[in-house]
Amino acid sequence: MRRLAALGLMLLGASAGLQAADTPHTPGTAFRDCENCPEMVVVPAGGFVMGAPGETGSVVIQLQHPFALGRNEVTRAEYARFIADSGHEPRPGCRNWDPVLARFNDDAQRSWQNPATPVVPLDEHPVTCVSFTDARAYADWLARKTGERYRLPSEAEWEYAARGGTTTGYPWGDAPEDGCESANTYDVTADGAYRLGWPHSGCRDGYADLAPVGQLQPNSFNLHDMIGNVREWVQDCATGSFVGRPHDARAWEWLGGCKRRVQRGGSWLTPPDASRSGYRVAAPEGDRSDDTGFRIARDLDQRAAAREEDH
Repeated sequence: MRRLAALGLMLLGASAGLQAADTPHTPGTAFRDCENCPEMVVVPAGGFVMGAPGETGSVVIQLQHPFALGRNEVTRAEYARFIADSGHEPRPGCRNWDPVLARFNDDAQRSWQNPATPVVPLDEHPVTCVSFTDARAYADWLARKTGERYRLPSEAEWEYAARGGTTTGYPWGDAPEDGCESANTYDVTADGAYRLGWPHSGCRDGYADLAPVGQLQPNSFNLHDMIGNVREWVQDCATGSFVGRPHDARAWEWLGGCKRRVQRGGSWLTPPDASRSGYRVAAPEGDRSDDTGFRIARDLDQRAAAREEDH
């Protein structure tokens, strides 16, 4: 296991004056804005039908411009560099599954540094036990470091990227048991270890709980773990349906702010029905769980992004 201790001395790139290289806009292209920046993938412009009919309703969304999304969920190593350089101090405490009590339990002694799962966390595991506020602070820090428009993805961007051009219940089709090559959800492997008592996928992904990022097959947009592993914070305020939401990809937020934000993608704990592309949950902005993390987005056309913010 590689240790996190040395990461406190590793700052992003050589200095705060790092300049981003010219970024190609070819869909599927991967790039980094600095040596230690997260790897990003260009997601093409396009349209799709967002949502799960019969639950949240559905809405036609059109993405006018390509954008970049993290190939992987932000890792513990990447988050440690942020903490060391920024001085950000996440609040302690994290909700985790207690196998003895057979329920989720708030543990004041847990944090992103020592989550309950996995038992031996690696640098390459996604960071967990982070709140919406922590995730946004990471994106803001990375934007300051690179001079680029890093942020959390909107809910529409997230679902568009997760679907990867598909219209089925899951990115791989409609059968949950076909997903273990690309999604770490609650399956035969996890059920054998945890016996949580809820439905599981009838296949084995090889991981009883959290997996290091990038171990399973990417989707058609070259993105890993969009379904499963950890639930991911997005920018949008929580709503009960999509009625009235904009038809572009902007995050749906209230002028006065919101106390609950959307999480997408499911996790290693989620049963098949809660691992679908259109499934969504919400949590308070300060919520921290050991099956929740995030990935970041980045604007590629800053002028277009500025125009959309003005609308």
